[in-house]
Amino acid sequence: MREIKLLLFFTLPLLAFFGLLSGPLAEAGVKEALSRYLSIGPGEEDFAARVIMAYHIAAVVVMAGTLYLAAKYVDHEPNTGRIAVNLATAGWLIAVPSDLAFAYFGRSPLAHGLWLVGLSLMFAAGLVFLYSISPWRLSWRERTLERATAFTVGATLLIAVIMGAIYAAHLGFDENVKIYILEEHSTREYRGLAPASTPLQLLISGHAHAAVALWAAAVMFIGMKWARMDNWRPKLYKITLALTAIGALITLIGSAAVAVVRPIAHQIIFGGIGPLHLALFFLWLRLGGMLKGGGWRDPVKLGLFLVPIWTVVFVTSTGPMLASQTKTVRLVWPLEDEIAYNVAHWHMLAFIIASAMFLLYLSEFAGRIRQISGFLLAIGGTIALAGAFIYELSPLFARKAGVQLAPASAALKKGILPVIDAGLALSFAAFALFVLWLFVKTVRKA
Repeated sequence: MREIKLLLFFTLPLLAFFGLLSGPLAEAGVKEALSRYLSIGPGEEDFAARVIMAYHIAAVVVMAGTLYLAAKYVDHEPNTGRIAVNLATAGWLIAVPSDLAFAYFGRSPLAHGLWLVGLSLMFAAGLVFLYSISPWRLSWRERTLERATAFTVGATLLIAVIMGAIYAAHLGFDENVKIYILEEHSTREYRGLAPASTPLQLLISGHAHAAVALWAAAVMFIGMKWARMDNWRPKLYKITLALTAIGALITLIGSAAVAVVRPIAHQIIFGGIGPLHLALFFLWLRLGGMLKGGGWRDPVKLGLFLVPIWTVVFVTSTGPMLASQTKTVRLVWPLEDEIAYNVAHWHMLAFIIASAMFLLYLSEFAGRIRQISGFLLAIGGTIALAGAFIYELSPLFARKAGVQLAPASAALKKGILPVIDAGLALSFAAFALFVLWLFVKTVRKA
């Protein structure tokens, strides 16, 4: 699909640009040198605003990529689906450059207006694609449960997006609607260091959590289609579909409920994450079966097999682990460490989902590029996530009798950063080599 190629060609320089502003390159002075030419203000609100814009650049890119993959693997009405793909392409082509311009190259009202136009086109693309898989455009007489699950996951993801739009629509009109980094604010609030969140602020928190979790559910569903679970064990596939639909619905309900019944919202969310994890486990069994007979030599199959392991071992297992020690965390952990954990585990999950998407696209190619890029990502991703796991839980690993926790944790974080950087460098190399190879191949064919 040429739209995916175009998206990849744009994504590589984006990653390179953000790489200059973070990590070891930023610490080496690159960010400071570039700040002379970029609109990077020193204030906390300015930093938070840039972070939010950067997150939404990434969100637009991965949502477009998810829609492109869905158009390839998910049953839909072709004509309507083509309209959705075209809308998404127009949307991100407008949104990404204008967002980048507004965040880093001057606060132009025109750039912000174009950003909103691009977002609107992206949302319209989602609605149109949802329409293309609905019973009004596609018969559900065959594969009823599969198509109903696809519709449910797509609808919940769009509703999660609307939750964020509601908050943004109040910006400038409601004094309680401010620009801030969610996880930092919520951590300070739990410790009594920040005012209690308003229902609107809680709604944006629900939006962020639901959007990532339901994006993961959407990619997981595409993974089921890629793995042809229906041909493997049809009955188990139906159970997996039902778990996915139920889990997505409950997760959305729990995330939205944060704004009105915060004390029990997390329990509701756990009730949705449970079925989604069970569905992921069944998909993992199928992916494991695909490694037999020498399948493990294929880095795409191996990488996709690792994705559920990465998710559970490095990300979702830590939630219950810390939830059972909440009082200890709040009393003993330094504030910066709790903020680091709350921020890190969502970044790790996003990295895993994006890696799964890349592997799904890489599966369409054969030869040396598949081997090199696939194994680089499998190795690099494992190294980066293992390092990030230690980084986010550094107080647990550094805590020893007679040792001050804050400096010990900080030292461990500093020591593990080179490991994370090495893993991310290998992962970026996997993506960069593939995109450059694809670019050269495309140019030669032109």
